[in-house]
Amino acid sequence: MTTRLAVIPGDGIGPEVVAEVLPVLDWVRDRGRDLAWDRHPWGAERYLATGEILPETAFETLRDGTDGILFGAVGDPRVPDGRHAEGILLRLRRDLELAVNSRPCRPLLEAHVPLKDVPAGQVWIEVFRENTEGPYCLKGVSEPGRATDFAEHSEPAVRRLLEAAFARAAERGCALTVAHKANVLKHGHGLWLRVFEAIRASHPSVPARGMHADALLCALVQDPRPFGVIAADNYLGDLISDLLAAFQGGMGVAPSLSWAPHRPYRCSALAEPVHGSAPDLVGRDLANPTGMFLSTALLFRHLGWAPEAQALEQAVTVALQGGAATPDLGGTLGTRAMGAAIRSRLTA
Repeated sequence: MTTRLAVIPGDGIGPEVVAEVLPVLDWVRDRGRDLAWDRHPWGAERYLATGEILPETAFETLRDGTDGILFGAVGDPRVPDGRHAEGILLRLRRDLELAVNSRPCRPLLEAHVPLKDVPAGQVWIEVFRENTEGPYCLKGVSEPGRATDFAEHSEPAVRRLLEAAFARAAERGCALTVAHKANVLKHGHGLWLRVFEAIRASHPSVPARGMHADALLCALVQDPRPFGVIAADNYLGDLISDLLAAFQGGMGVAPSLSWAPHRPYRCSALAEPVHGSAPDLVGRDLANPTGMFLSTALLFRHLGWAPEAQALEQAVTVALQGGAATPDLGGTLGTRAMGAAIRSRLTA
């Protein structure tokens, strides 16, 4: 059966970094994988031109006709309320039930870890961020002098995220830490702790604990090495993983994969670099495509293509170790040259 991907370059630097990984799809096909892909022009340009965020048939097309999504970025200052971003990315996460947002931090160079006496090879942290609930997913209320945001947490969503996090920690043989602020967010984060305690007994091999998020951030900066998998709600998971991006070279290097652990539809994963649309870099050949390459590798692994995922990750590692770097990493290569440097290290 043909594996079919949807490619959504999106806004800002999204089209620039996505363009660098498209030849990798040809490389995968040349290796014998039965792969096809469709490119979709959904983003701010289309929204501003037509007033339509997504075509009526978009969700059904993705849900039933694709196996995964390569996503560049979303967000444009010409749409200040971000309604098109919410209608594309947040809707895809919610409606495709991509409940787990995995954000790995695994530094590839010693120079990328700005912590004293912490070798790069001793840091391997994966943030499992709940992707469908929390304050990002409910509309707030704003009026003169007052604004309110809402957060909702349900036991099924929390359980689904924590079960996936426990499974990953067990697979790796590492510790699991659940980040929370139940001391003040007694209702929502109190639910997280209750669900955590209820399922912890089913995973006796995993060293697991809950930890106040502020104390967790302090501990990460002091020494990230004891941490393996960190589970958190949408908001805290975003903050924690962005901090960890600094341990691996910055936002331009950080990958992510949103996926559905129970696979309710054919389309069960969306790969997306963490860096966002970065409007100030658009058209300047300055964007770092590394996070897009590593996100693509995460999608390959999710699809069961471990050899291709490993080869792509190795190509990134060899390129960086050989001195290839964009300005955010202290180098001089532009987006296109960095992409070419990584692709040139791919093995046949």
